[in-house]
Amino acid sequence: MEKIPEDGPALIIFYHGAIPIDFYYFMAKIFIHKGRTCRVVADHFVFKIPGFSLLLDVFCALHGPREKCVEILRSGHLLAISPGGVREALISDETYNIIWGHRKGFAQVAIDAKVPIIPMFTQNIREGFRSLGGTNEECCSSFD
Repeated sequence: MEKIPEDGPALIIFYHGAIPIDFYYFMAKIFIHKGRTCRVVADHFVFKIPGFSLLLDVFCALHGPREKCVEILRSGHLLAISPGGVREALISDETYNIIWGHRKGFAQVAIDAKVPIIPMFTQNIREGFRSLGGTNEECCSSFD
């Protein structure tokens, strides 16, 4: 929290738990203590879920693209991205392996916008809400 600027842009990178309740509380804390909102990049599929648009508006969510993210930061806003996204949320396990693949676009966004990257991690977020872990092979092997 101490790294969040009082004003001006910053890119917050966070680990996506099964339900990122830690990030929701973090956003509330930024608003309460700093009087700021933090935009968040969400996977494009959540924008297609019926009735979900109100929640996405409340959380200032956007689905990119990279140019839009740079524009948001250049406008002086805080922006949060979880590079592992839904894949990390559903497949990762309690070892907290990062499942980013080749997703390095967030670094280019920070470079293009000339903003600092602030990493965020909440210990035990995976244990707060359980999801199936492992790969599809591991999940399906019990059915053989």
